[in-house]
Amino acid sequence: MIMKYRQGKKDDSHRIAELDYMASGGVVEYLFHDLVPGMSAMQLLSDGLKQDKYPYTFRSCIVAESDHEIVGMALSYPAQFHCITDELINFLPADRLERFREFYSSRVEGSYFLDAMGVDEKYRGTGIGKALLKRTKSKAICEGYSELSLIVFSDNPAAINLYKHSGFTSIKSIKLEPHKLIPHDGGCILMVCEL
Repeated sequence: MIMKYRQGKKDDSHRIAELDYMASGGVVEYLFHDLVPGMSAMQLLSDGLKQDKYPYTFRSCIVAESDHEIVGMALSYPAQFHCITDELINFLPADRLERFREFYSSRVEGSYFLDAMGVDEKYRGTGIGKALLKRTKSKAICEGYSELSLIVFSDNPAAINLYKHSGFTSIKSIKLEPHKLIPHDGGCILMVCEL
């Protein structure tokens, strides 16, 4: 299997959104469901990527491509942008944002932030996640950063093990109140790695 890694393109936005939606573990659905009549949370995510507004754009993604099919993606940008923006305040209901206040307030200042990483189920265990992580680290270094940070669900041992084996350490537990659309227990963990 030949895997090609490259920066995302506008035409990739829908597939990137599918993988991001999957990787979010229900968060995207919780935040965006029923916001725009006739549009799913996944469609809103895809449209957001296509709009090409930094940092949440297809350009902020590294994609893994096999035989012209995108099978993995990593979305990253400077951690200063991991916050509740005026745009989010104006778009999302206040109660949804409030549930994520601690999540969006937790970051490693001055670091680069891995917002989302997803690999198609059929391709998991083939090293794509490690390769995307390695390329994200290189991207961060090229942009002048000495640390890479991320947030992971505390009940996702496979992802936590991948990150620990890649040099990440846990630095903070983040509370996240349970909800039927977010089927995770124990909140999240903020992790960081020196580059």
